[in-house]
Amino acid sequence: MTSAAVLPFRNVPDVALQRCNYCSKRRRRFELRRLAGHAQLICDDCIDWHNRAVEFLAGSVPPGCQECRATWEFLRDSTPFVEIRMYVVPKDGIYQLLCAACVRPYLPKRQDLYRGTQFGTDVLKLP
Repeated sequence: MTSAAVLPFRNVPDVALQRCNYCSKRRRRFELRRLAGHAQLICDDCIDWHNRAVEFLAGSVPPGCQECRATWEFLRDSTPFVEIRMYVVPKDGIYQLLCAACVRPYLPKRQDLYRGTQFGTDVLKLP
């Protein structure tokens, strides 16, 4: 059997898009990966942001906010003399790096994660 018989439509562009289970954007099949042990698909962009969040936890400079796409330089320069805070949160099954404006609406939705923690008590004022 020749390779042409195995892939007879190789020159046809990808018309069937699949949804990333993390950002919900429709992507071409080659832009998606299946994580080991999971049935869900994740796109290259979500994997890249997850890795950036982990690198930030290890001490690197943050690239910016995943939600609003503001760069670190923009966040730093738009609020001089104010401490810029970035938050790494488990969102949609991966770590995401969010600025203060983007994390604010997300945190109350996930009170179950932070209840009983110092962060939940001080920042979110949870009972």
